Amino acid sequence: MAIRRITLVFALLCAVALSCKKEPSVVPSDNGGGDAPAVVSGNIQGTVISSSGDPIEGVVVSDGLHCTKTNAKGEWGLEADLANTDYVYASTPSEYSAPLVDGTPTFWKFLKDLTKKDGKYSGVTFKLEKIPNPNRFTVLIYADPQPRSSGAGYDNMGYHSLELCNDMYKDMKEVVDGITGRYVYAMGLGDIVHEVLSYHTKHRSGMASTGARNYNVIGNHDHNTSCTTNDRDAARPFESVLGPANYSFDLGNLHFLVLDNMIGKLVDGKISNACDNGLTDEIWQWMQNDLSYVPKDKTIMVCAHSPMFRLLGSKDRSEAKHYGDYKALLHKYKKVYAWAGHTHTSFNYVNTDDPVIESHTLTRVTGELWTNEYLGSNGTPRGYVVFDYDNGDCRWKFKPMYYQTAKYDGKGSSGSNSWDYSGPEYKYRDWDYDESGRAKMRSGGKALDDSYQMQLFGPTLYGDGYIYANIFLWDELWKNPRFVTDGFASKMTKVTTNNFKYAFSMKEIRDYYVKNNPALAGSSYKFEANNTESMFCVRPNTEHGSGTVSVEDRFGNTYSSTITW
Repeated sequence: MAIRRITLVFALLCAVALSCKKEPSVVPSDNGGGDAPAVVSGNIQGTVISSSGDPIEGVVVSDGLHCTKTNAKGEWGLEADLANTDYVYASTPSEYSAPLVDGTPTFWKFLKDLTKKDGKYSGVTFKLEKIPNPNRFTVLIYADPQPRSSGAGYDNMGYHSLELCNDMYKDMKEVVDGITGRYVYAMGLGDIVHEVLSYHTKHRSGMASTGARNYNVIGNHDHNTSCTTNDRDAARPFESVLGPANYSFDLGNLHFLVLDNMIGKLVDGKISNACDNGLTDEIWQWMQNDLSYVPKDKTIMVCAHSPMFRLLGSKDRSEAKHYGDYKALLHKYKKVYAWAGHTHTSFNYVNTDDPVIESHTLTRVTGELWTNEYLGSNGTPRGYVVFDYDNGDCRWKFKPMYYQTAKYDGKGSSGSNSWDYSGPEYKYRDWDYDESGRAKMRSGGKALDDSYQMQLFGPTLYGDGYIYANIFLWDELWKNPRFVTDGFASKMTKVTTNNFKYAFSMKEIRDYYVKNNPALAGSSYKFEANNTESMFCVRPNTEHGSGTVSVEDRFGNTYSSTITW
């Protein structure tokens, strides 16, 4: 009997030992990761050094699954599955930046470009440059530029997205040129292109022209929809130009965690752009390994394409794969800002009872899908977020697009249908464009700038006698706006509804396109109103004829706008 027990115990120990061999080399912990080994090993080895040749200790290096940290000599080693590994990368620490190629920090190295000898890669060196002022920087955060060929039929309804991307680069360059004493970065939140994968290179060069150091998230339209194998293979064209789909880096006390949360699936033998949400098992494992080296007092900047936590309409992303897992892990950190695009709407949410994780979803930077108009699909103007970091203090505001040099194209065709029309009347827009393409406010002629943080609608617009205000980046840490007329102040009420009456009136524009575009009128694409959860209303005494809305944002800035009727 004793011999049988010993045999059984031995068998169980062997089974445990065999199962452990399948686990990643780094086991996530709660103490910010372990110490780097004095002597490195593995089938991929190298060093991380400064531009002057000095070793850099404590840099996390990854093969996309396993992670390790450089020792005092700057040395690192990983035991990777070489048959399934495309690259290694260095998670750049806050004091350093990777070399730039077309404005993109190249923190990765492809194994295909390295020499393998005796079954392993040795001497893989990452050389990083010192940042002069690492605790002051700006990040331009934008979503869904989606450039497509201007010859595509469905892109001929308004302003071509490819030309609007050129306007975006021009717009961002003006912002970057006006910032001194700090580095400026950019973060594209996915759908960098619209399935024309060769445009990834165009975008990289376009962002280089802005002067910002550009990072990118992969979106569902950045995947190769001609791929016939799996989600991982579908991401490779993106990675070949813009780098790993999953990676991290530090700026100041912020740890940027960039994730591919669009899980491609085979439909009729090809990867579909209608992806599932969440993290694959492999990406979830990498995320745990990466964060095992990140102290809990760090602020995490989660950058993904699709919202990871909260959707417009008060809905959590509980259906996303590994949702409960990644939410619980991130909740251990001091603060989490989760940035996303994908929905083409603006939505910001803070649970004031549990404010650790915030959700910030950006509208499409080039305007409503298909039409590329001056608005996103729930009324926020096309634009992006300017995020400033100063010695631990994080602040941001909405930046409307200054420029539109793209020309309106009312001609198009689809199959046997063709059309030619002049375009809708933009009577609800607050600005027009001068001969240089610069936006000027209709009231007073002031140039459109970042003081434009809300839009007001008069009491006759919806026929109900209310004043409405759409406050673009409103969240629960803002103060509710107040309406003042003849010295009397009234608190405005937040409105949340799916009724189009409480959304920005894009209906005229949408109906115009359906009416004048035979291809759309008979298609399954629906021009539907999206909910707007940043709308406030108040019933004024209409005899006064004018009033001012003022609102204080989460950072103590006050914005005011006056309306006359």
